[in-house]
Amino acid sequence: MNLSVLINRPQIFYGWWMVALCAIIASINKTAVNKGFPVFILPVQAYFGASFATVSFIFSLARSESGPTGPLAGWAVDRFGSRIMVFIGTIMTGGGFLILGQTRSIWSFALIYLGVITIGSNIGFSYPLATLLNNWFYRQKAMAMSVFQSIDSVFPVVLVPVIFIVITKWGLDTTFNLIGVVLLVTILPLAFFIKNTPESCGLTMDGDAPGAYESASSSSSGSQRKWLPPTDYGLKAAMRTPAYWVLVLGTAFRLVAKAAVMLHIIPIMISKGVDQQAAVLLFSLLLFTAMPMFLVIGWLADRFPKNWVLMVAAVAGTAAFALLASPFEGLGIILLFVFLFSIAEASAPTNWAALGEYFGRKTFTQLRGFVQFANFPGVLLAPVFVGWWFDVHGNYTFPLWIFTAVFGLSALTFGIMRRPLAETVEPPVEFIEEPASGPSSTA
Repeated sequence: MNLSVLINRPQIFYGWWMVALCAIIASINKTAVNKGFPVFILPVQAYFGASFATVSFIFSLARSESGPTGPLAGWAVDRFGSRIMVFIGTIMTGGGFLILGQTRSIWSFALIYLGVITIGSNIGFSYPLATLLNNWFYRQKAMAMSVFQSIDSVFPVVLVPVIFIVITKWGLDTTFNLIGVVLLVTILPLAFFIKNTPESCGLTMDGDAPGAYESASSSSSGSQRKWLPPTDYGLKAAMRTPAYWVLVLGTAFRLVAKAAVMLHIIPIMISKGVDQQAAVLLFSLLLFTAMPMFLVIGWLADRFPKNWVLMVAAVAGTAAFALLASPFEGLGIILLFVFLFSIAEASAPTNWAALGEYFGRKTFTQLRGFVQFANFPGVLLAPVFVGWWFDVHGNYTFPLWIFTAVFGLSALTFGIMRRPLAETVEPPVEFIEEPASGPSSTA
């Protein structure tokens, strides 16, 4: 074999290592906070003797808290970088779970869970890691974010049932203490390897060759791709475009419908004819089914208009909710729901990839923060309404039909969304390669 072929063989772009690293970090946190929370609903209610509406309010407020913390998280990530924010978030979240293990009332539980754990998770994981991926990729943005989501679903798929078993065997307080220790001893060492931008390593987005169009076109290597920076909108410039507000509206419909139902998904499954253990396993199956769907949706979104991909996924979510709202019961109905909703769930990375593709890197975190802030009231109140309705009427039928319609509005909104015209802002400054220590562009 020709030695030069071996020497010049393209290697994995360093950004994909960042995807894997961020996914592992996020998956550990998500097991305890984002993906594992449905497992805590009934045990927390029984442990503290609280009403279902009270517990629903606490967890729905936690799910919606990314709205109020969005602008703050956006400013902090832009000011200090993703790596520092991951350190801060890990200490808050892990330490919060250790404190949570000592709580003995529902209101002290709420104070720690909302004031420490949820805020730490938002400012230390949700916003910084999404920003990191947006910094490293442009042409492959949707795929990178989808690979991230697929990998970070691995730990929850395996560990969410384990958390349920630990709660059953040793109780909530022991479970909270174990979660706190695991978060601190695993994530803090991994955070040292985070690189905030490709430029900090002497690279460009997607690993493309640096340089202006002329130098790239005159290169002797016909396979070498030129690197051109995306159009970066300022905060005010982005907010003046209709595209941003259509994206805000479509995202709000999607997230409100999801928040309303997913907080209660295990009790809803139980109401459809399965026992609690089977419901937990079916929820784990939903997380597992979404893993390959993330890759499929991400691949499609980098090749077709992202708004159309988001629309089709929202149609699948609408159909999934309609199944839960229907009078049909049994395992088959729930399995069909799992498949359809996994398509809708897998569109989340594409939602944020569209934001990054439309408006660039400069204000991505702040723009995402304002998107989350806009849907805060709905994400907060929708699950409370579902819990209240069940307490009063003993069923979920009417709320499920309402949020089926809301999901349908999301599909319509994404269908009319269009990318803003780049001519409305000043052209971005060309990328200038600066000397930096780190992996080469093909590392």
